[in-house]
Amino acid sequence: MTNNINSTNQNKPFELSLNSFLPGGKWTPCDEKGKFIDSNNAMWIKDSLSGAVYLNQPANLLRFKLSVLTGFLAGIFGNTISLTINAAYRAVKVVSLSHFWLPISRIDQKLDNNSYHFKNRCVECAKDIARFVASPFAWLGLLFASLAGALVPGENAPRDGAKIFSSIEIAMYGGTVAEGYFGWAPCYQPNATSHGLGGDINKERAF
Repeated sequence: MTNNINSTNQNKPFELSLNSFLPGGKWTPCDEKGKFIDSNNAMWIKDSLSGAVYLNQPANLLRFKLSVLTGFLAGIFGNTISLTINAAYRAVKVVSLSHFWLPISRIDQKLDNNSYHFKNRCVECAKDIARFVASPFAWLGLLFASLAGALVPGENAPRDGAKIFSSIEIAMYGGTVAEGYFGWAPCYQPNATSHGLGGDINKERAF
């Protein structure tokens, strides 16, 4: 992986789906637009199930990140705090009925003020109720994804673990880090633009 590749991923905007949470897909090296490259040194890699493009990080590096950084530090301690805060925030939004009086762009950053629809507001309110209820299950899911990615043998296991970890974070916090939402592991996410500890996104073994 060279250091002069443009780190800006130009694949289609990421949309969360059921396939985003499923392991077992085929991973193929690609360019920043998701086009196949016949090289294991490609900067990006594509998941066949979701169609999303992720950073092509070495398997042993991903195992270390999953076991130590997101498995132990974020998984046991950080996610307990962040998911609790997130659940409290969602509860306040629901109790205050903010989904029905805030500008639509404050409810979902992907919408604009011309997108006022009662249905949209009900959907976003239901999502926040689901995030509140799912918080303890999400904590377990994040921990399981980290441990499975770190311990299950095979080159694709850490990729699947990181993919599932990022999908749970995106679902719980509302969107990707690139879109302005919170996440402990931005380098796990589709169309990644940064590392959690500020490392150069163009370097193969950055953090």
